[in-house]
Amino acid sequence: MLHGLRRALAFLTAAAIVLASSTATATLKISWDCYLPGASVDCSVIEGSLTSKIPFLKVVADPRAADVIVSLTSVPAENATRFELHFIGKRVDGDAIEVRTNDKIPWSIDTATSAVRLLTKLERGLDDFMDQKIASEVRDGTLDIEVIDPVRMPYTGRPEQNGVDWYVAPMLGTYVSDVEGIGINASGTASLSFNLSRPTWRLQQWIGANYNQQSQPVPGTTETASVSFAGANANDVLSWSLSSDNRWSLGLLLAAEKNPQANYTMRANGSAGIEYDLVPRQTVNQKNFGMRCAAGPEFQRYDATNIEGVNHQVVGRQFCDIFLSWHFTPTDVWASIGETSILKDPRYRSFSGTISATWRVTDNITVSPWVSVQQINSAINEARPANVVYSDPLQEVEASMLAAVEQGYTSPFGIQSGLSVRYLFGNGSLSSEDQRWKNTSNLR
Repeated sequence: MLHGLRRALAFLTAAAIVLASSTATATLKISWDCYLPGASVDCSVIEGSLTSKIPFLKVVADPRAADVIVSLTSVPAENATRFELHFIGKRVDGDAIEVRTNDKIPWSIDTATSAVRLLTKLERGLDDFMDQKIASEVRDGTLDIEVIDPVRMPYTGRPEQNGVDWYVAPMLGTYVSDVEGIGINASGTASLSFNLSRPTWRLQQWIGANYNQQSQPVPGTTETASVSFAGANANDVLSWSLSSDNRWSLGLLLAAEKNPQANYTMRANGSAGIEYDLVPRQTVNQKNFGMRCAAGPEFQRYDATNIEGVNHQVVGRQFCDIFLSWHFTPTDVWASIGETSILKDPRYRSFSGTISATWRVTDNITVSPWVSVQQINSAINEARPANVVYSDPLQEVEASMLAAVEQGYTSPFGIQSGLSVRYLFGNGSLSSEDQRWKNTSNLR
């Protein structure tokens, strides 16, 4: 009897599995577009292998009904065939996830191996568009598998960051030196940046403060001359996508600073502009090319009378940038060139170039070395030379130190480099994924 009961239970279990398998439905629809001229693999074979390997995929004829449009093409290469794969997700609120990848397969590779490589690329590409909401289970004799298109979610990043569309990054830095006969040289910086990325718009904010003290001995005396600077800055960048693919976006930039090292008691700028990004959201192994231009009014108040003989004024400023970025694993590379000028007098113009590499220790911890080069034709904030005769050697040295610091911000050519370590709270992947108006400031 016990043997018969076991046979009955085994039969019921097998029947339930067969019934569940026969009634399970595919919920991720793809539109298949394949053209492989001269390739050793066949489109129909790849399509059949893909849908049989992933049982919840369904190929639909109408691209408008598809959750993902999959395109596979081939072009000849040197002793090889290059396969291009393109995935476009369903648009939600005008935004669509787009993934591009490729594979160069030598002619010496056999057909079966080539097909396996392409299937692996297809699976990895579709992985960005599939996420199981709940664990699959049998309900009333039916196996339910529910999947969603992540285009309906914010930028994701790591699995534990799903649904998080913001990050906050605090930063502190300091340096202190006290040498007998020279005095105290010290600096300190503190900043806080915030980012919120939505499918059609992005908000970036950062605020910072800094302090710097420089000292040196006064020749012929036992005294030490010192000058100190305390500054602060705040930036807001709000961008809004103008096209459904997010490649064109409008930017509104508001910024203000107190920068006595650059002869600014206060400077405030409001600008509006437009930006183009070839890949607005980068995933691994993608490259982005972009350009942006913006213009707006700027109020300037100087600590000392500027080169034009005024203490404050309102000018118009414009700037344009061209930039490239590569999103690798686990390193990102960024390069840009830009120019800015005062609209009323193009003589006040400068050019700059920056290159940086960001190593993602984790999605939230990054280490970034960078180098920046700047060429200034003429600076409107340069202080007017003053012919002052000092009877006190201490005052003369302090005035000379102050002039040297200000000259450093208006010199014709300069190179700067540095290394930053940053920890981001929230979705750290956003800083490398979202490219729209990335880290842009109109305080040039």
